[in-house]
Amino acid sequence: MLVRIVNYSNKVHIDKMKKVISDKLQNVLVFYEITNQSPKTWNEYLKLLIQAYKALYPDKVQGAIFGPEAIGEKSGEKKDPDTMEIDEIQRKEGKSL
Repeated sequence: MLVRIVNYSNKVHIDKMKKVISDKLQNVLVFYEITNQSPKTWNEYLKLLIQAYKALYPDKVQGAIFGPEAIGEKSGEKKDPDTMEIDEIQRKEGKSL
């Protein structure tokens, strides 16, 4: 994680994230701040933001990055031409990741 690499405190990362998240997401966090239950570590804060984002914007989080859903095998959809198939790339290059 970035926090470990740059050696900043959790508070620095959390404060920076608060400045860039949407108003809706900030409104969700108000309850945690008022009741003094805000996450204290970057990982906990990020997990909370992701959960809140999924609840607020379910239509934006329906996609898949990995697996058959990403390439349209299970859903019957047309395969996304930009989706990478790692196994296919490995065979072409003759390398393993």
